Amino acid sequence: MIALQRFGTVATAPPLVVIPGIDGSIGSVQPIVEKLGAKRPIILVDYTQEAEPTLERLSAAIADILLTQVDTAFDLLGQSIGTILAAQLSVRVPPVRRVVLISTFLRLGDLKLRLSNCFASLSPRWLYQLLTPPTLAWQCGPVGDGRNHPFFARSVESDPSVVVKRTSWEVGRDFHQDISGIAHPLLVLMGQQDRFVPNAERELEELGRLLAHRNARVIAVPHAGHVFLPTPAIEFAAAQITEFLS
Repeated sequence: MIALQRFGTVATAPPLVVIPGIDGSIGSVQPIVEKLGAKRPIILVDYTQEAEPTLERLSAAIADILLTQVDTAFDLLGQSIGTILAAQLSVRVPPVRRVVLISTFLRLGDLKLRLSNCFASLSPRWLYQLLTPPTLAWQCGPVGDGRNHPFFARSVESDPSVVVKRTSWEVGRDFHQDISGIAHPLLVLMGQQDRFVPNAERELEELGRLLAHRNARVIAVPHAGHVFLPTPAIEFAAAQITEFLS
């Protein structure tokens, strides 16, 4: 089941449809959504309870819901695996105006993903819940003052089997075509210290080359890892997104 959650003000600005990260909940993007919602309507796609067999089937299911339940043009934002879903949605859903990708990737390190899946699959639930916050902090990058970020609480509540399924969708995949296929004006924000990708500096350079001749901006976010946890990173990202969408 996929649910649309609505936030933000009723305004003349187009709504922003948000596709969150791997657990499918608002956790990874909540502070940014709250800031953006002060000036525009937000429609969050909650896919925590989805039961699709592939990434492509999930993006198709989300597209069907948006086409039937959102009756106006909208902007689109994705975070982490949500950026790949957003990229696929951008060619499925005609009303999209602009696209924002937070912490996207072109190809991930397969060994890290396999180890993550092994841990989630073999750990008893109590151990999974105990070790998930420190493991995510190590995997994603700087936490700073973000230790109480909703990302950690939502991740602890997530179903390990579902996280394993979605992580397996990323193993061995090359997402260059998905990202380069976005035809709309595009903003890419990536943490300078993102540990989820093999090398953040190289990833930023490769994204810059891939999108060099497009209507696209690729911006490094200081003090940030794969999830924007420290307050300065959240504020920087929200300001960049606000400027881009307006």
